[in-house]
Amino acid sequence: MKRYPVLFFAAILMMTVSCGRQADRANTRITEYLYGVEYDDYDFQSGTVFFDRFKPEPAGCSEARKGDFVGRNLDWFINNDASAVIRVNGNGTRFASIGVMGCCPQFDVEFARRGEYSKIYDILPLFTVDGVNEKGLYCGVNVMPTGETSMDSTRWDTGSWGLGAAFTNPDSGNTYCVTYLVRYLLDNASSVTDARRIVESVNWYEPSGFPKEGQSQAFHWLICDAQTSAVLEFVDNKPCFIESDVTDEPSFSTVMTNFTNKVMSESGLVQPTGAGYERWDILAAAYPGAEESFDGIQNLMKKVWYTHLYTDDPLSDNFFMTEIASSEHPAPMLYRNVEFQQTDEWKDICAGIKADFKNSDNWHSDETTLWYTTHTSVYSLSGRELRLMLHEGYDNQKKTHAFSLADTHFAKPLMKE
Repeated sequence: MKRYPVLFFAAILMMTVSCGRQADRANTRITEYLYGVEYDDYDFQSGTVFFDRFKPEPAGCSEARKGDFVGRNLDWFINNDASAVIRVNGNGTRFASIGVMGCCPQFDVEFARRGEYSKIYDILPLFTVDGVNEKGLYCGVNVMPTGETSMDSTRWDTGSWGLGAAFTNPDSGNTYCVTYLVRYLLDNASSVTDARRIVESVNWYEPSGFPKEGQSQAFHWLICDAQTSAVLEFVDNKPCFIESDVTDEPSFSTVMTNFTNKVMSESGLVQPTGAGYERWDILAAAYPGAEESFDGIQNLMKKVWYTHLYTDDPLSDNFFMTEIASSEHPAPMLYRNVEFQQTDEWKDICAGIKADFKNSDNWHSDETTLWYTTHTSVYSLSGRELRLMLHEGYDNQKKTHAFSLADTHFAKPLMKE
């Protein structure tokens, strides 16, 4: 897995500069790495320019829904970025919700600690990557590094990234980048059925220019209500929902990592440059025995923390191989390949990864491929509650923090005049 440059805010770096006036604090400090921000209102359009130039980093990520609970790991490069819990209050046209923002290199510990007003706070809710709303609807997003479901299927080759950005519903009066989708559904959808109607009524497009100019990223979403779980993917420029009722067995509607669930559910084919196959297997194997509680689902998600890749024996049940898939070592070559696991080449690959992890001076360098789970969140759909753990592998971040829609201790950022 190649590390791409950190480009999250390069296009609008000026947005992170303080306004030059004395302001109220823009967040509540919960721990050194965790902050809370509350919103009564914000403007979708204020982020349009940014998201048109959005350059997301590749990420791992795993999600699993069982019973009343949904667990999520956000996997990222080892970092010192701060995290933020975003609470949005209902306003009659928008549902109240609570969720967690994705990693943002400009929202680092030093910036967040200062608590100064910055224009970045005006669009912070749009960076929500997982959350639950007042109706008990959950939505979370993962990337699909293969890009096999590019919205423009006429312009990609099998096994490569989808080229360009296409539109799903040009006749719609609303056009949004898919990076808005989690926030849009938390604000507007009351159920999976409602989410399907909303998604089909909007003209969605993918961000172009990632992983390099002329290409686009692919995403998919886990959407859950009390009765139903669904994975949303865009196939041939149209939304595709894979749905199931809640059961005690894992399915392609209740467990989501980073391959295309539609392809795997219909054909079982392992995509050449994909990742997340062993993580799906590990979650699926542990799923039937996982306790339906905050602790039970958190323990389930810990089974696919990235430290297993760096510290476990390569032949252990919780070790995942396809995370290092590449053109030289495609996923089918690595996935469940007992013969390849016996070769000196495989042993050298594993030794190199473990050596990089042991040298913490290299954790933030472009020469390593070291990922880890930046946050593990577990939501109760009925309670509209969140349990959050940060930065796996950092001893001082192993505390679990609790939040709910009833919390009142978040600070509201001073908005634009």
